[in-house]
Amino acid sequence: MPKASLVSRRTSGKHRSTSRNVLSIVKGGLLAVVLGLIAAFAVGALVFHVRVSPVLTGSMRPTYSPGDLIITRQVDVHSLRAGDIAVFVPPGESAAFAHRVTSVTTKEGHVVVTTKGDANPAPDPWHAKLNGSTVPKVVTTLPAIGRPLTWMHASWLPAAAIGALGLLLTFLGTVQILITPSRREVTT
Repeated sequence: MPKASLVSRRTSGKHRSTSRNVLSIVKGGLLAVVLGLIAAFAVGALVFHVRVSPVLTGSMRPTYSPGDLIITRQVDVHSLRAGDIAVFVPPGESAAFAHRVTSVTTKEGHVVVTTKGDANPAPDPWHAKLNGSTVPKVVTTLPAIGRPLTWMHASWLPAAAIGALGLLLTFLGTVQILITPSRREVTT
């Protein structure tokens, strides 16, 4: 009888060891992926002077859709041409828009653009005066990659984040309880 329980304990110990190894590999892999993404965005921002933004509305369909990620690069405002897609805050708005430039003029030394969303039936009602010397210009789009970033603008996100944190802590606590040997197992 004692031999059977000894074998049972050894098998149980091997299972726990395998579980720990798998859990360590998964945690390490997730950490590596997250750090790699952060590093990629940091290098892109510092070296290539690019920025990323999620698309929130469908005003530029089919060029890009909600949930896509646009990558922008700062360009001189005087280099903007009709057909370019610029990111700017229109007069009377608080959020940035990424719309196609339909005309570029100069007024009192400032570049003024008129724009239109590709999916919109009419041009935008504003004439946007670009006060800076540079403006973000869309250089490429990554379909659906920006979806997690669009969630940051959702009203349900804080509640979901708190719930996810609670689930994560519960999961980690349960794993810790399961992999920690009991006092009885340690003393025998």
